[in-house]
Amino acid sequence: MAQFGLSKQGFSEIDDGDLERVVSETIKDFPMCGEQMLRQLLRTKGLKIQRWRLRDCIHEIDSSGVRARKAGRLHRRTYNVMAPNHLWHIDTNHKLIRWRFVIIGGIDGFSRMIMFLSCNDNNTSKTVLESFLTGVDNYGIPLKVRSDKGRENVSVADFMLTERGESGMITGPSTHNQRIERLWRDIFEGVLCYFYNLFYYMEDHDILDPLNDLHLAALHYNFKDEINRRLNVWSTAWGCHRIRTVKATPLQLWGSGQVQNPVGMQMNETELPELGVGEQNNEATRDGERPIFQPLNLINEQCREILNNELNRTGENFGIDDYLKSLEIISANN
Repeated sequence: MAQFGLSKQGFSEIDDGDLERVVSETIKDFPMCGEQMLRQLLRTKGLKIQRWRLRDCIHEIDSSGVRARKAGRLHRRTYNVMAPNHLWHIDTNHKLIRWRFVIIGGIDGFSRMIMFLSCNDNNTSKTVLESFLTGVDNYGIPLKVRSDKGRENVSVADFMLTERGESGMITGPSTHNQRIERLWRDIFEGVLCYFYNLFYYMEDHDILDPLNDLHLAALHYNFKDEINRRLNVWSTAWGCHRIRTVKATPLQLWGSGQVQNPVGMQMNETELPELGVGEQNNEATRDGERPIFQPLNLINEQCREILNNELNRTGENFGIDDYLKSLEIISANN
């Protein structure tokens, strides 16, 4: 490698105390991530740590979390998509809907690369399409998309029918969309559970009422961008984490698959209903119609300008102090 001016990245020099501090801070933000994901999250901070050393550190400071993650392992069945961009699974996640946060996401069925992921205050078909198109801009138009029959997917369906024809959109029950249903579990444990528990804590202490529009306005002003930031960090780490069953990362599968089986190969129409079906898990699935939530638009422009000028967000006390300050400003000026 030296003759080509290349070098292999060595492990970071960091003592045990500093390593425990950094790992503790990372676990605080992403409390349910396992060893592989933590390793990649540390790499986003410029730290490359030996596996044995990170494992010892995790067992030292988060032994209860290790036991909890081991208890949640699943058994999987064979999955039948031949290459990247041949099938995307898309869906919306409503774990934080009590506080009007909707997560919109899509995953490539073959590589498990996250194509797009965003936190929004609504699940209209327009917003779902906008999120979907960010994935298209980054990775190209997929050959096919699988979703459930929710009304929020109508605009994506129209787009795919225009770009790929009648076979471009496959709809069906949630049991046939398990790639992203499984991803939602990982995202909840890796990112969303932090906010889920925090918001319930705020309710229990009578500082947050999910039925009060002013409270929701302050909550979204302070936490929506932070949720999106953590989703982006987590997605980057996810793309570089090694998948145990295939011994490769989503990014590696995406790259090698693009070379071996580029999009364009035609498929027998009789295969479409079973495309991307096979993987199952033990999670409860939902087949009922979900309501469509409209954008909140709770803060007028004048109030937003005052917030931007007067509120210096510090993030202290888990962001609760900033929330209370913004709630006071919104209540007085909205």
